[in-house]
Amino acid sequence: MNSRIFPKTVESEDAIRLMGSSQQQEIGSTIRLLVWNIYKAKRANWLEDFTRLCEEKDLVLLQEAVINAPSDHYFNTSNRYEWLMASSHQNPQTGVITGVKTGCVAKIQRQLVHRSRSTEPVVNTQKLLLETHYSIAGSDKNLMVVNMHAINFVRVSKYRDQLDQLRQVLAGHDGPVIMGGDFNTWSQSRLALFREHAQEANLIEANMTRQSKMMHLNQHLDHVFYRGVSLSSVEALQDVRSSDHSPIAATFVAD
Repeated sequence: MNSRIFPKTVESEDAIRLMGSSQQQEIGSTIRLLVWNIYKAKRANWLEDFTRLCEEKDLVLLQEAVINAPSDHYFNTSNRYEWLMASSHQNPQTGVITGVKTGCVAKIQRQLVHRSRSTEPVVNTQKLLLETHYSIAGSDKNLMVVNMHAINFVRVSKYRDQLDQLRQVLAGHDGPVIMGGDFNTWSQSRLALFREHAQEANLIEANMTRQSKMMHLNQHLDHVFYRGVSLSSVEALQDVRSSDHSPIAATFVAD
C-alpha cells in the first residue's frame, strides 16, 4: 500500500482524545440529542450550521468527525460539552484524522472503543463503535450511549460480524441506552439485519418521516435506537446542506 496516498491506521494508544470540558456530573432527565455524519466538516458553512444545531442539545453523536483540522478550536475551547474522539485513520497528506466523536454536557463515567475486525477494501480502514456512559439525574442507572459508524463496502457476513460486536456491547448493560449513527443500511438485507440485532437487544427504532437520497441508493443510512427512555420527538433536518447526510434531532425523557 502506498503510504503517501492511502489512509494510515491510528494506533490504539492514540485512538482516544478528550476535548473541551463539561460543568455537570449528570445528564438531566430530558435528553436532547443530535446525530450527524458531518462529511469530515469539508463543506462551506459547516461550522455555522453545527454551532446552531448544537444549541440547547445535551448529547451529540458525530460520524466522519475530524481532528487535526480547523474545527479543533471549537471543540478544544468548549465549556459546555466534554467531547471524546475515537480515531480510525489519518490522511497522510493533510494529517487530518477521521473517526467518531461524542459530546455531552455531563462528564463521562466510562468509555470503550470497539474497532471492526474487518476493514474497508482498498483503503484498509476500520470502522468504529464508541461506547460512553453517563450518570442521569435522579436515577441509580447509567445511560449507555453508542455512537456507531458501520462498515460499508463489504459483504454481508463482515457487516454481521460488526453487528455481533454491537450485540456483545449491548448485552453487557442492563440500563437505558441511546444509540445513533451512520449504520450504512444501504440495502434491505443490511437494514433487516441491523433491525434484527436491535430487536434482540430490546431496542426501539425512532421512526421519522424523511426523504431518501439517490447518493445513498435511496435508503436511509442514519438511525436512532433506544431503550429505557421515552421518545418525545424525532426529526430529520433535511434543509441542512453542509453535509451529504441530514442531521437527526431527537428528545428523550429518562424513565
